[in-house]
Amino acid sequence: MRKSAEGIIHRKIAACGHPIYPGYVVRGSRKTIMIEAGLNILGPTYYRSIKNILGEGSPLNYLLVTHGHYDHLGAVTYLKKRMPDIQLLGNKSLAQLMQKEKVLQTMNFLSQQTGLCFADIVAELTAADDISIAPVEFARELQEGDTISLGDMHCVVYETPGHTKDHLSFFIPEEGILFSGEAFGNPIIEKENEVKVEFASSYTDYMKSMEKLMVLLPEVKILALSHLYYYTNDDVPRFAEMALRDSMHYRDLIDSYLDSAHGDIDSAAETIVRVEYDEKKAVNQERNAYITNLQAQVKAVAALRA
Repeated sequence: MRKSAEGIIHRKIAACGHPIYPGYVVRGSRKTIMIEAGLNILGPTYYRSIKNILGEGSPLNYLLVTHGHYDHLGAVTYLKKRMPDIQLLGNKSLAQLMQKEKVLQTMNFLSQQTGLCFADIVAELTAADDISIAPVEFARELQEGDTISLGDMHCVVYETPGHTKDHLSFFIPEEGILFSGEAFGNPIIEKENEVKVEFASSYTDYMKSMEKLMVLLPEVKILALSHLYYYTNDDVPRFAEMALRDSMHYRDLIDSYLDSAHGDIDSAAETIVRVEYDEKKAVNQERNAYITNLQAQVKAVAALRA
């Protein structure tokens, strides 16, 4: 079943913030983690939700980030200020990424543009809510096979590049819950039988990462995505299989545009934006973010043709 990523999704897990950008709070017997920290404008919302879920006397110990995009770590700066003892964990590249001024400027710009679609949330922010994405220190670098002990559960780290080079996914084997990030792409609100394909750094790595996670599927009871929904029961393998299928179809689509553009990457990308985004309105994503991802995708497919 496909369910909105909000509220209690499991006896030990709650989704907080916003269904489009959920943060998953996982309560172990000794430690508590949150996976994902979406948009910066959701910082105060995440904070209030965490307090409501855990109570005042129970701290959030770790915040795990799947990858270095503004809509997955946008609130880490705010949450670190509000909860100084929280430990930020992510790919080794994030420590350097979060110190680069130009990168942070771009993240803040994209966050501002995306915020235009959430006027109601922005309107609730006060002058005291400093939500800007700023340099922040990561306590631990995560890599394949690392585990985070929560007491009665442990969270296993999987390197799943393809969407980005630094992408990580997380699995809690005791409860059969897989937090795939964007390794399987993203669901589409109005199309339950299609998946939005999200390879941006490498098509080949993206496919290999999906195949790696699919090995876990016999153990997976809940597939929790980084945007919109989580899946249960038979819809878990069904979504994964759709993701694999649609990724191959999407590569073919980009290939066709590259053929029409005689291999010119910029021309192909411009045509895709005009046809798929502007004319067909087939994509539900902020335009600047879409163009940035699309250009990377066209380059990734073009690299396979070389």
